[in-house]
Amino acid sequence: MSIGPGTRLGQYEVQEFVGQGAMGRVFRAYHSDLERTGAVKVMQAMTPDPDTVARFRHEAQAIAKLRHPNIVDVYDYGQFQGTPYMIVEYVPGGSLAGKMESGGIDRRSALRYLRGIAAGLDYAHSRGVVHRDVKPANVLLTAEDTPVLADFGLAKLMQGSSLKSMTGVTTGTPAYMAPEQVTGGRVGPAADRYSLATISYEMLTGVIPFDGEGVMEILYAQVHRDPPPPSSRDSSLGPGVDAVILRGLAKAPEARWASAGAFVDALEGALAPEAARSVEATAMMAVPAATTTAASETALLERVEAPAGPQIFTLAYPSPPPTRVRRRPRRRTVGLIATAVIVLLVLAGVVGWAATHRPVTFSLSTTTVAGGDRVGVSADHLPPNQAGRVELWSAQYTFPFRAGPNGRVEMSFVVPVDIEPGDHLLKLCWNGACREQQTLHVLAPAVARPTPSPDASPSPRPSAAPSPVSSPSVSPNPRTLALSAATIKVGTGTLTAKGSSFSPGKVATVTFVQQATGTNAELGAIVVGSTGVFYINFQIPNTARPGPAYIVACDPVACAYAGVNVIGTT
Repeated sequence: MSIGPGTRLGQYEVQEFVGQGAMGRVFRAYHSDLERTGAVKVMQAMTPDPDTVARFRHEAQAIAKLRHPNIVDVYDYGQFQGTPYMIVEYVPGGSLAGKMESGGIDRRSALRYLRGIAAGLDYAHSRGVVHRDVKPANVLLTAEDTPVLADFGLAKLMQGSSLKSMTGVTTGTPAYMAPEQVTGGRVGPAADRYSLATISYEMLTGVIPFDGEGVMEILYAQVHRDPPPPSSRDSSLGPGVDAVILRGLAKAPEARWASAGAFVDALEGALAPEAARSVEATAMMAVPAATTTAASETALLERVEAPAGPQIFTLAYPSPPPTRVRRRPRRRTVGLIATAVIVLLVLAGVVGWAATHRPVTFSLSTTTVAGGDRVGVSADHLPPNQAGRVELWSAQYTFPFRAGPNGRVEMSFVVPVDIEPGDHLLKLCWNGACREQQTLHVLAPAVARPTPSPDASPSPRPSAAPSPVSSPSVSPNPRTLALSAATIKVGTGTLTAKGSSFSPGKVATVTFVQQATGTNAELGAIVVGSTGVFYINFQIPNTARPGPAYIVACDPVACAYAGVNVIGTT
């Protein structure tokens, strides 16, 4: 018998079905003695094996101890005939996701929501609990329009268990997941702060950072691509907002804001109008929000909504007498000079920022090609002397480059003769991320047409029957790459790669690629022998981690691949 209307879970009686969540079904429940309504979350996606049940109990105990105005209270948890469940506070006001879908949110309200979410996250992080799935759908709104975080820690409860049915992925929602969640790395508070920065990006621009892409493309982008600045989506957002949010979306967890509250404080400062920052003839003091004091050591905090903005008191200073102004003209002159210097410094900063944050441009000499054609690549505004690569997908081919001192790239490559016809993405990548892309349309091999053969000298008689002139033949890629072993150790192991049927006399470049770590390192280059064979010894870079990878060898025409399994040093 499964949990449903009429089932008794301790002192709670399950009532009507409310909805279906990622973890399972949700019901309304009622405690008659306390006259309290709760929500029952039935963890149908969790298998009831002993290890999972023990982990559920441990995590549920930690979540149930959280008491904060911006976190949904947990009333009870347990099992019913082997199925884990959790009874939490019932919040009937809908979610932030519904609010965002129904219409735009003004910036004052956005900051208020973000501040409430940040307060709940910082509180939970101080007690060692990480949410792991912060998104608008998990932010509920009370009748007073106060944001309340739900499903705290449930993503971790699901991690490692056998899933029966679950939307998205097991440890978060792709559009809001931090890079370390995508790659299976260590997930801590910084991952929640990344998700919070994503929500702020969406609330201010109306779209998520990587909009209009499929699930796998979003997961790849979270790890390898930088999001477009918010100001590119909404021109009213300035460089200050870009800097704050993009720091929140940094790939490295340690590069993000130290706390969720610090992020919202910085964002509020960046969104403040310029007039509020200028020196005025009045002094403004913000009255701090009153703190909530517990009535006793066991009392719980009441949910109190912070005021929409600081209360402002204006103290008007009396104008100085005219005689005093005339006697001290130097002070006014010094003030004007200081103001001019400040304005010049601000302008210089803006100009400097614009000079170092110019968008990268990426163009091709042609976008319609056939196998064997040469394509020119141009790019501007890269970091000076930056080493990188151009990646040709679907089947991945890699073409390395190095930018000049002015940040410009000029290179060319030959389209592999064995590439499939159709549209292929060409990506400009460096430092483990692909920043720009173009679409390359590859045509199918042309069918040869007969053309008459010219005579050596004019003749009054018709020439012989026309002889066809054949087009260059396009044959399957004969290149192969073999490795001396199927595994290699990081830092100490050495392998030998043998390439066969490569272009004689041409240079073959050998590269190590591991998508999970974003590693794309050139291992060496060698001139192919007259028989089309080469041998090269190599070690893989120290940035590699245990797991699958591959070696790719390319000459100017095509590439060959060989898989390798990376193992630890011990």
